[in-house]
Amino acid sequence: MKVFENLLMKGGTLVQATIGILDQHFSQAQALDSFAHTNTLLRLPDARADELFHFWTLDSTVILGMQDLKLPHLQSALQALSAAQYPYFVRNAGGLAVISDAQILNCSWFLKNTGTMSIDQAYLQFTQLMQDALAPFGKPIEHFEVTHSYCPGKFDLSINGKKFAGLAQRRTPKGIVIMLYLSVSGNQQARGELLRDFYRAGDAASQTHFAFPDVWPDNMANLDELLDFPITIAQLKERLLLTLSQRGYLLDFEQLPALLETPTYQTTYQTTYQKLLERNQKLHIA
Repeated sequence: MKVFENLLMKGGTLVQATIGILDQHFSQAQALDSFAHTNTLLRLPDARADELFHFWTLDSTVILGMQDLKLPHLQSALQALSAAQYPYFVRNAGGLAVISDAQILNCSWFLKNTGTMSIDQAYLQFTQLMQDALAPFGKPIEHFEVTHSYCPGKFDLSINGKKFAGLAQRRTPKGIVIMLYLSVSGNQQARGELLRDFYRAGDAASQTHFAFPDVWPDNMANLDELLDFPITIAQLKERLLLTLSQRGYLLDFEQLPALLETPTYQTTYQTTYQKLLERNQKLHIA
């Protein structure tokens, strides 16, 4: 990444805005940190760059949505995850479960909320970035809800009808964050089977007030398989950063790591982390 960073900083493109870059990896013991950082960065739009792109990965963990807590037999569903040796926690963004591991890339794009960008426009901005970044592979990327995938939504990203990524979004009066979950490589069949079994154990089909996915593992695939190219997370990051640079962004790799060390960030971070921890403890999940 350092070589690529130096190359970009010397580029001669017309700069439209500065975008801060942050890249983090979390262990299972640090699972709550992933969303504590997301929440903190969303709450501090005036303390950071005009925009921010946050890459992060998390060792094998199931990230539950608030809607999953409505499963008729939640404890049975959680026991299915424990039996598969997957830890889990509840996030406060997005409605349904996803899986993270070292071969899944999470990207969060933070924008200032000026009141002019609709929810769909924000999703389309990230979708178009992904389409441009992967255009050299010649595989058209579509967005529509892929039925029978896990965490389905209107802006699922797919190639040949198979989902490899999904988008979620959160907003405050001053900030917007669009969050991308992307299966790059690994055993996507096993991921799908795990969440299929989770919903079955929770008797999701008997719930009439909330919609839960009937997961068909074959309806999802990894990006490397769909591109027919052994792309890695590191290469995907480089494609995304190169595309941002080509659009005229000045990439700033220094501001965000420095911000994380400031008293303002640390105080806000501790508050958001504590709220996540208390929510999970209250639900007897953490």
